[in-house]
Amino acid sequence: MKNKTVTLQHCVKGITVGILAFSSIVMAANYDLLNSQPNNLNNPDLAVPLNNESENSPSILESFRQAEINNKKENYLEVLELVKQNKLKEAQTKVSALLKKYPNEPEYYNLQALLETLNKDMSAARQNYEKAIKLEPKNILAHLGLAQLALESGQPSKAKEYVNKSLAINDKAISAYFLLAAIAYKQKDNTEVEKVLIKAHEKVKGNFTAEIKVINNLAKFYAIQKQPEKILALAEELVKRYPDNSVALSLLAGAQIVNNKKPAAEDTLLQIINREKQDINSRLLLAKLWSEHADKDKDILKLLDETAAIAADKPEALAFKTAYLIKLKRNQEALELATRIDTQFPKLVLGKLLKGEVYRAEKKLDNAIDMYQQVYKIQPIDQVLFTMADIMNAQGKLPDAINLLNNALEKNPKNGAIHFKLATAYQLQNDYKQAEGHYKAILDQQPDNVLALNNLAFLYSQQNDPQALGLAKKAFEKAPESAAILDTYGYILIKQNQPKEGLPILEKAASLAPKANDIQFHLAEAYAANNNKKHAIEILEATVKTEQDFSEKKAAASLLNNLRED
Repeated sequence: MKNKTVTLQHCVKGITVGILAFSSIVMAANYDLLNSQPNNLNNPDLAVPLNNESENSPSILESFRQAEINNKKENYLEVLELVKQNKLKEAQTKVSALLKKYPNEPEYYNLQALLETLNKDMSAARQNYEKAIKLEPKNILAHLGLAQLALESGQPSKAKEYVNKSLAINDKAISAYFLLAAIAYKQKDNTEVEKVLIKAHEKVKGNFTAEIKVINNLAKFYAIQKQPEKILALAEELVKRYPDNSVALSLLAGAQIVNNKKPAAEDTLLQIINREKQDINSRLLLAKLWSEHADKDKDILKLLDETAAIAADKPEALAFKTAYLIKLKRNQEALELATRIDTQFPKLVLGKLLKGEVYRAEKKLDNAIDMYQQVYKIQPIDQVLFTMADIMNAQGKLPDAINLLNNALEKNPKNGAIHFKLATAYQLQNDYKQAEGHYKAILDQQPDNVLALNNLAFLYSQQNDPQALGLAKKAFEKAPESAAILDTYGYILIKQNQPKEGLPILEKAASLAPKANDIQFHLAEAYAANNNKKHAIEILEATVKTEQDFSEKKAAASLLNNLRED
């Protein structure tokens, strides 16, 4: 193995389940819950002297009640919008003023609790939720807030109690079901997660908005479980009940794509486009699907022009067209369009970024770097930085690439992605000490970073350092379904004279990535180490014959010759 490292593309992607996020549960809760709460008209400025003999009194009272409800909603929404914009100080000022003016309004205590949760003051948050419940025992949001706090403090049973109280008040409160699903997910009870979300779906059938929210969460769950066929079944059933609903059709198109039913998805997107004359997202998605066909150039460009005309104030369609023209090697047209985007949207770096892509496609690498530098100066995006480093490396200027990365790291010394890029760059220079330092810097901040564990393990194995095996094993335990991680662990086992233990690990790695020639070579070595030369030779013969080059091809050929001679 020569300088084998696992890049970000090899990483097993971390899963973030939206239903676990506390603020999303509160922020996404239906505001109609406010209407279900008793309305406390304690503001003396709104007090109305009632005359029982006046037939106008009920309508006047109702008017004031409605005004109070509307005012409450406006205040509530204003605070949530400030929270959404991360303007927590302004939100706190607003809530404090509201509580001073309306000390008996439970919803404002909910807002106060939300802010305290975001500020990590869980004790104060709990007290405010309890205050809200004391003022209004049927306050669903307060019960859900307490449930989330219980869950976060490691009390799932207590959390369930609060959720069940919410459902006793309103068994169609989907936020409660989402929290129950979050509890089950945290307990690694996937069967219960699915059961809860399906129940939520049954409860809200007929309420399209609520259905979509539940189905979206089910879709996330099925994606995690690698069960895309269940997403498709949900979407198809929804469209049967709402055949003319574009949102339902959009969900179906997405489900068809993840199930690799792309022709069906194209038909579905065409249905949406025919109904929604201003829908740009469906047009862009259709253009993406068509771009996989060899004979759709004219149709794609026409569709993108139509989309750009619909949304003249948005750059997405023009950007897509520029990228597509680059793919068609119509670079001059692409450059002209990128320049137009840069002029039309001067506050965005998109035009400059696309110009950099055109120059890169034309192999005008100095021009490309110049454009990327302009982009990075305005908006220091890691990926742009890494693209410049890759170009410099391709130009044979690896020291310049390393200097570029080190300069960026000085400004942001805790940036793990830059540390990782530098570590792999130093490995290319066989500067193991520098590479080790950067991997360790990552692990100091993220002890369970699978990529850093794996690559540092490989680095140590190159130096016959016994620490390699422990690190590789830890990476394997964190990502047991990653072919690259399995390959490193299995190969180190072989090299540390544990061939029987290493063989099944490498067999699994090869099954997960059957076209990875380096893994096939390592598997052949494992068979040879286990005295199964016949199987090793079969794998090596196929591997050496491949036209695809890989770093250990010469070593594979050498091993094959040795085994044949034996």
